[in-house]
Amino acid sequence: MIELEKRDPGFVFELKEKYQAPATLAQCFRCGACSGICPVEKVQDDFDPRVIVHGVLLGLKDRFLKTETIWKCSGCGSCVPVCPMEVKPMEVIKALKAVVEERDPECALEMRFKVGRLARVIADKCIACLTCVRDCPFKAPYITEEGYAVIQPDKCRACGICVVECPARAIVLNSPPEMTVLKSEGVDA
Repeated sequence: MIELEKRDPGFVFELKEKYQAPATLAQCFRCGACSGICPVEKVQDDFDPRVIVHGVLLGLKDRFLKTETIWKCSGCGSCVPVCPMEVKPMEVIKALKAVVEERDPECALEMRFKVGRLARVIADKCIACLTCVRDCPFKAPYITEEGYAVIQPDKCRACGICVVECPARAIVLNSPPEMTVLKSEGVDA
C-alpha cells in the first residue's frame, strides 16, 4: 500500500537534474522488458527494475534509499537495450545510489558490502604481504601507514581476486545476489 503523505513528487526531477537519471524516465509504461531480462530479479524477490522505476515516478524515495534493494543491481546493463522507451533502468538505479552516496556515504558502503558489491579487509588478520595490491586489476587495495591493507571503495569491482589470493584470508566479500541460485543448487559461489 502506498502512503500518500510519504511521497515526494519532486524526487524524479531531482534525480534527473542533479543525479543524471535519464530524461526518458517518465516514459516508462511498465512493460516488464527490463524485469524479464534482469539476472538479479530472477533470484531476488525484492528486486525488480520495473518496480524501482515506477516507485521513483511515484516519488517513493524512502522505499529505495533506506533499503539494500538498489544495491543488489549488478550494473550489467541488460535492461538498457531491451527497454522500448529508452528509460535505462540501470541508470535510474545508478542515480539512486548516487543520492545515498552523497547523503550517507557510510550507509552506502555498508549496503555495498552487505550485498556483495564491495570487499573489505579484516585489519587484524592482514599481514601486509602486498598480494592483494599486486593482484588487483583495479588497483583498489593499498597498504596503510599502520601496516594493513585497505580497499578503496571507488575502485573495488567486487571481482573476488583479492579474496582468493590473500594468504592470510583477511579479505571478505559476500556473495552477490545473482549467485544465490548457485548456492541453492549446491555450487560454491
